[in-house]
Amino acid sequence: MPSEKGRVEIPMIMYEPHQEPYSQEPSAPEYCSQEGGYEYPSPPPYSYRETTTIEQPVYLVSQPPIIVAGIFSSKPTSTICPSCRQHITTQVTYRLGRLSYLLCTSLCMVGCCFGCCFVPLFVRIFKDADHYCPCCQFHIYRYKRL
Repeated sequence: MPSEKGRVEIPMIMYEPHQEPYSQEPSAPEYCSQEGGYEYPSPPPYSYRETTTIEQPVYLVSQPPIIVAGIFSSKPTSTICPSCRQHITTQVTYRLGRLSYLLCTSLCMVGCCFGCCFVPLFVRIFKDADHYCPCCQFHIYRYKRL
């Protein structure tokens, strides 16, 4: 028995709201009753036309991954950015790390409580270094002192 695709026709009924003459404009929409209940409006009419979509092939171009190879330190380094794939010299920002806090705590315990213990928090050689791409601001590497 061959299966046949039957054509289904759905009759279209136009929705025309019935409006009664009011002496005053209603404060709520027509489908909200004044007693506090909610009456749902009828759904919009459906079209019986079928929509066709044309599927086009999708081409994926895979690029080989770039391995960030280089000797990173606390100074700017020349490398290739894995995000924008350009040859760059990294932009370095410094942030507090474990070494800064360890030195601050140990100086405080030794007896440098009059402000000398906070020196490691402000000196760059005790901070960690973050390397960023100057073109796309992508974070490339974090050099940790400890």
